[in-house]
Amino acid sequence: MRFPPDTQAKIAQIDRFWDQFRSGLPAGDVVTTSPERGTADLDVIICGGTLGLLVGAGLQQQGYKVLILERGTLQGREQEWNISRRELDHFLEPGLLTEEELNQTIVTTYNPGRVGFHGGGTYWVQDVLNLGVSPKALLAILKVKFRQWGGQIREHSSFSRAIVHPDRVTVWAGDGDRYSARLLLDCMGYFSPIGRQARQVLYGHARPDSLVWVVGGCAQGLPALSWGDLLYTFTPIEGGEQYFWEAFPAQDARTTYLFTYQDFHPDRGGLGALFQTYQRLMPQYQDSDPATIEFLRVLGGFFPAYRTSPLGVAWDRVLSIGDSGGNQSPLSFGGFGAMVRHLPRLVLGLTEALAGDYLTRSDLQTLQPYQPNLGVTWLFQRVMQADKQRSEADPNFINRVLDLVFREMSELPPAVMTTFLQDVIQLPALTQTMARMAFADPLLVSQVVSQVGLKSLWEWLGHYTLLGCYELLEKLPPPSDFRGKRQWEGWSFGAGRDQLA
Repeated sequence: MRFPPDTQAKIAQIDRFWDQFRSGLPAGDVVTTSPERGTADLDVIICGGTLGLLVGAGLQQQGYKVLILERGTLQGREQEWNISRRELDHFLEPGLLTEEELNQTIVTTYNPGRVGFHGGGTYWVQDVLNLGVSPKALLAILKVKFRQWGGQIREHSSFSRAIVHPDRVTVWAGDGDRYSARLLLDCMGYFSPIGRQARQVLYGHARPDSLVWVVGGCAQGLPALSWGDLLYTFTPIEGGEQYFWEAFPAQDARTTYLFTYQDFHPDRGGLGALFQTYQRLMPQYQDSDPATIEFLRVLGGFFPAYRTSPLGVAWDRVLSIGDSGGNQSPLSFGGFGAMVRHLPRLVLGLTEALAGDYLTRSDLQTLQPYQPNLGVTWLFQRVMQADKQRSEADPNFINRVLDLVFREMSELPPAVMTTFLQDVIQLPALTQTMARMAFADPLLVSQVVSQVGLKSLWEWLGHYTLLGCYELLEKLPPPSDFRGKRQWEGWSFGAGRDQLA
């Protein structure tokens, strides 16, 4: 296998950051408060432009003055984002893109998607993550439109600090420039300094509860298959790790990813160790001769996940969204898909918040509501995480459990498996699946309960109960006041209704 010449240097850089992160990155005091009053020059400042541009374009289109601060060049990466068409259509709802513009961003299309586990069955689904969107093309179109609508972008301008006043937020960028706005949106991603400080303020710590490590790349010399893998294993637990795979047709080759769910056990390796495993197993996974495989690009990193997600609001006039706000599922760790699903809700809610000056901490909290449909996924994430602290009596335990889950879902209407794979957990589908699992293999289910522990099970039951409550509350007619609307939207999204009625 041949890799780009800078591959090892990039892996070493990520591992150095991992060592710092594991030791505990300081939360810092990048956000402070002051009673001083003044005048805001802008309506919104967005820190972090890759996904922030999506929301920024929606707000600018509504006539608000938006400034985006981006630490580098605001452009998309070469590697595609995989998403489903139903999710992608959210760009059409607020009028951010036309049908023609949206189609220009789609560079690959495939069907079906495969799900399968070592020693178990194979399950096929349609229209899940089956579109490859070019981030470069998508952001280029939105960037032009954002500026045409009057939006401002400051590239190579990193967020430095902010002061929250009663009537505005003052933001300093790394270049020494100072800006002021009525609202600050933090879209700086998983490692946002604002997000870390907010977690320290709200919860007393900023340490994640689990991690997902990912390594992969786009390579030529692999079979040109017309289908993709959404969740696949072909090995048992090895060395305290269960390895999961994804594969997608790409515009110029084929993309494969290896990922694993982990905790902070000191024996866990970094990206370098996972990359060695990827090199060893990927040719076998793709049934290819290593000598014919040439990588065009390699990607890798780790994604923290928090049980206290979405992130609460710590200050007036400051809201963390996207990966910064923890709106993504701990199973898929996919920030793009989560941001797109919430895009119409966020644009509508932020538009009304700005119009009515609903920018206090309690107002903004209604835009970042608790979601029981995300809470219940933690039990699945715990099951998919091999326990490093004890030797597994059954190295195929995780494969057996997941095969049972998908085997039972495959006996239900196709929408059950489709929505689950799109991180849209709904009460009827979840209840039917769990009941069928308990009937089909009660011994294995009891082993799951034993492994996750009573505390985790009790927490899961709480989320499950609230999922049922949200299912009922979502059927009420939406109120007309700001907070009432946001509460109803919270019930709707929390019940797994991933688009507004």
